[in-house]
Amino acid sequence: MAPDFFRRRDMQSAVLRQPETEEERFEAFSALLSCPTYSIHGPADAKQEQRAAEESFPRRVAGTENCYHCGYHDELSFGGSSYLIQRPEGNVLVDVPRYNPKLLNRIKDMGGVKYMFLTHKDDVAAHYKWASALGAERIMHKAETNVQQRTNEVEHQIEGEGPWGLPDGSEDCEIIFTPGHAEAHCVLLYKPQKVLFSGDHLAADVVGEWTAKHEDMGDGFLGISRSFNCCSVEQQVESCLKLGAYDWLTLLPGHGRPGGVKDETERKQQLQLIKERETKRGLDRVPTDGNHQRHEADY
Repeated sequence: MAPDFFRRRDMQSAVLRQPETEEERFEAFSALLSCPTYSIHGPADAKQEQRAAEESFPRRVAGTENCYHCGYHDELSFGGSSYLIQRPEGNVLVDVPRYNPKLLNRIKDMGGVKYMFLTHKDDVAAHYKWASALGAERIMHKAETNVQQRTNEVEHQIEGEGPWGLPDGSEDCEIIFTPGHAEAHCVLLYKPQKVLFSGDHLAADVVGEWTAKHEDMGDGFLGISRSFNCCSVEQQVESCLKLGAYDWLTLLPGHGRPGGVKDETERKQQLQLIKERETKRGLDRVPTDGNHQRHEADY
């Protein structure tokens, strides 16, 4: 968010320059609200400008008709993005933002939430607060649930390798099993808009050691992050290839900026490039201490 002013520098966030125009200040205040670590600060006399940014969330994602970015990223979800799909059959919240009363009221004004889809255990934050406030039913793979995060309370715990539809039988959304980043990570395909909500599985921008420079090297513009992988890089790569068979063009990831492909051919090509690149690097998982580093620059 607001990449003209805030950018990653060696796994940290840096201020490139100060916003000057009204439009630039709006984007900067949007980033301020969404920063998971409260690292961005604005002038005390700019409450009206901040209020305008607050009222803009959830914000429609460019190129879609009814998919919205919720903003308000939560440190408890490592700064991950949350999205809202507004649909006649009942809205779907993909992962969860920071719990905020103003955002809650905005989501209620947009029709509330019928289902909350949680991609995996990293990005659940205060899911139980949102579920209670919205009267929403949560969906998550059973293998990703636990007592500590209260995800054992999730109403619909899917099992096996899917794919799955939504509990009410509606066919516009499909849940796809994509293990690798986590043991039972899942993604959501919203078919009418050909949008893939990829969680931590697949990215289109700078995430961890994955950088967009690979595009300049001819290695493609989609990627995964080994640094944050807590299960199997090899499995994650294979799960990426699997997504080539699904009809999506827009990619809305949990970390990094939105991306996409032109058509089926480019989709399959870009996913194949991931396999080729990661195979050259070796498919062994990068050791971690079991705790992800914070994605502080990915809001």
